[in-house]
Amino acid sequence: MELELKGLRKLFFSGIGGSGMSALAQVLAGRGFEISGSDRKHDRGESSGFFSRLEAQGITLSAQDGSGVHRRLDAVVVSSAVEPDTPDYRRAVELGVRLILRAELLTALVNSHRGFCFSGTSGKSTATALCAYVLTELGLSPNFIGGAAPVNFLDRPTTGNALGGTSDIYCVESCESDGSIVAYRPAVGVILNIERDHHELEKLLPMFETFANAATERLVLNADCPNTARLDLSNSRAKKILFGIESPEAQLRAAGIELQPMRASFTAGPLRLESPLPGMYNIYNVLAALAACEAAGVAGEDFARLLPGFRGVVRRFQLAGEKRGVTVIDDFAHNPAKIEAVLSAFDSWKALRRRIVVFQPHGYGPTRFYFDQLVDTFAASLTGSDLLILPEIYYAGGTAARDISSRQVTEAVKSRGVNAVYFENRAEAVPLIAQEAGRGDVVLVLGARDDSLSDFCREVLEAL
Repeated sequence: MELELKGLRKLFFSGIGGSGMSALAQVLAGRGFEISGSDRKHDRGESSGFFSRLEAQGITLSAQDGSGVHRRLDAVVVSSAVEPDTPDYRRAVELGVRLILRAELLTALVNSHRGFCFSGTSGKSTATALCAYVLTELGLSPNFIGGAAPVNFLDRPTTGNALGGTSDIYCVESCESDGSIVAYRPAVGVILNIERDHHELEKLLPMFETFANAATERLVLNADCPNTARLDLSNSRAKKILFGIESPEAQLRAAGIELQPMRASFTAGPLRLESPLPGMYNIYNVLAALAACEAAGVAGEDFARLLPGFRGVVRRFQLAGEKRGVTVIDDFAHNPAKIEAVLSAFDSWKALRRRIVVFQPHGYGPTRFYFDQLVDTFAASLTGSDLLILPEIYYAGGTAARDISSRQVTEAVKSRGVNAVYFENRAEAVPLIAQEAGRGDVVLVLGARDDSLSDFCREVLEAL
């Protein structure tokens, strides 16, 4: 049974600093909900600017010790990552305060409006953000709940990953990691791609099938993705729009592609699109966003006119800076498919001398899950002149079994001929990078969940 929003006005978000949690909290605060929350990063004094912007929106923050949970709350909102032994969770149980999952709350909100839901293994943040940006620029006033902040929205009163609009449109990411994708009833459902991620394909395909068949107006599909083609869409009521580069079945098909280091241009039907997003993988994201915008009544010419003004998404192939002829790029890529896509974007960099890749695995479970694929990806994508630096796995807390190390990944890729170095302490890698990097090199910093990777990029630039 779907969550009923009626009667939920006073909500406490445990772990409100998470990208998905903070985005939902801000949109609800803008709709008149009384929002409070806690986060361990706030307790540690990290990301102070981020939390100050939450407080500026009327969101009350407390320590993550259970003190912010009280009987006057209608519910405590937790993500699937919050464990039952955390203080906020335990306090809610003690007081009999209702506990609800963030995914339940989000799907209930989206399903009661006109949801433009972007799903897929990779590209959700960029495609969702681009769609929300275009609709906003055209005055259509969408609501936006993203997994990362579009740079264009950073000067808004929110933290950028959320936007409260006046229309019935909700542009949101629909995630398969916690299985909540099956609960959406999107007006416009987008599937960017389907790859082994979080779960095996045998578990993922039925989820995406349910999502696809629930779309009511438009179903936007990647015609080049073989796993998308495996979906049984016989129960789909929505009009299907196929996009792609290779498939002749794609109604929105990119052709005449020209790739440059930080941009791309191509045609899609009568449109010539000048994209500020690099790499072949981002062409798919642009096509998907175009199809979704057209479902909202946007003319293709207006999309093409606005596209060059899109400034991308935080930590998605984001230029951190340049020093001494060395380019430093910050990127969220954390699984094999994303890493391969980002590394392939450098195929168009004619002046590239070599890549110094810093990859920080984002958890012990994911590292175990992807181990063989990670090794294969780095072995296939890096050349003999490239350097791979692997800091220790990022630990976000909790009861995860810490029984694997980046050292094992390093040893495995070295056995495949990759020039790789392990560092237990990430900061110790900075002097090596400053010593090794020369004019024409790119330092590419990869990893998820850890916002301080952007600080690491700045440390590298200072060392250079």
